[in-house]
Amino acid sequence: MKKIALFSACLFMAISNAQAKNKYEPDCKVSGFDNQTTCFIKPYGVWVDNKRTTLSFVSFGGTWTSAAPDSIGLAVFYGDASTNIKSVSFNIDGDISEFKVDILSNKVSRQGNLANTTALVVVPVDYVRQLVKSKNIKYRVSTITDGYREGFFYSEKGVASEPITTLKALLEKVDAKQPNKGNAL
Repeated sequence: MKKIALFSACLFMAISNAQAKNKYEPDCKVSGFDNQTTCFIKPYGVWVDNKRTTLSFVSFGGTWTSAAPDSIGLAVFYGDASTNIKSVSFNIDGDISEFKVDILSNKVSRQGNLANTTALVVVPVDYVRQLVKSKNIKYRVSTITDGYREGFFYSEKGVASEPITTLKALLEKVDAKQPNKGNAL
């Protein structure tokens, strides 16, 4: 009987101490080496307009670090292609901005016959704030062979894609880590 009570108490404590983590919540870590904070969001897909196949996906993830607090590294995933991503452009309410990708950040991964390309583009935090505030956001991921994929961050019905949710959560973490910036969403 004592064992059951002990295990019940341990189970109760574990449940009461467990924090339910939202799948969109950024994962933040403090380095034991230099005390820098790094926050990471998982990549999630956006709507692709010009390639309507399941494998021709585009996903965005991101990383923020206190070592470069005014920038976010957007990880761009380009599905079903072995290529080099040249740039990522965003059209926010008709205002187009292009961000170049460091060609050395391109990485191709293979799973059987499928190849996916990943690259990193560095974007100012303030620009990401504009991106998540607008409801009219388009993107274009361009390759060095002048191919591209483009699409939307919101569906035709106005439903936000998951990267909007994760980027908002990342910005909230950034604001919490830099309270004197005062750039709340």
